[in-house]
Amino acid sequence: MTESKGALRKVALLDAAEDVLVTKGNANAAMRDFAAAAGVRIGHLQHYFPTRADLIRAVLERTLERSLRRLAEVAGLDLAPGAAGSLSRDDSHRLLTALLQEHSSLADVKIHLEIWALAASDEQAANALRAFYAQYAGHVQGVVRRGRLELPEPEVAGIAAAIVSLFEGAAVTRSDVAGLRTGEADQTIIRTAQWLIHGQEASQ
Repeated sequence: MTESKGALRKVALLDAAEDVLVTKGNANAAMRDFAAAAGVRIGHLQHYFPTRADLIRAVLERTLERSLRRLAEVAGLDLAPGAAGSLSRDDSHRLLTALLQEHSSLADVKIHLEIWALAASDEQAANALRAFYAQYAGHVQGVVRRGRLELPEPEVAGIAAAIVSLFEGAAVTRSDVAGLRTGEADQTIIRTAQWLIHGQEASQ
């Protein structure tokens, strides 16, 4: 089934917004700059995304959906928060290796850095960023739950937040911006996350 014209226009607008964030940065993140990059009037852009926060939220949601889709394909796992079944160490290693690869995209790192910079001075953008991380952590929480069936939910949520923090920090330090990517460091990141997911079992 072909996509509707409205859906295709939204894709084009989001593509332009990502391009502005990656190539021009936060300084050119006003609605007029996004509209100019897409070759449309501000009114057209605001028909689909009434505020800058709506646009930023949509960019972040698309980034997450794209990443989850690729992860599911590579790892062969259902990553929905409510997915059933246990998670083996082989499963988690495959998933975490793919997740680390997802965090190797300099373009995605730039998008997030620019949105972080924007969120520091724009509460609406900050709310969009919080919503993104809540959704991201919710998916990771579902994965952790399958590896730590015995733990109470608040502890599972804490572990998920720690894993998100580990990989988000790694995305910046492993990028060309900081240049700390090594094979040994990557394996340590994966082992650390596995220990969080499986507990003592991961070190056996």
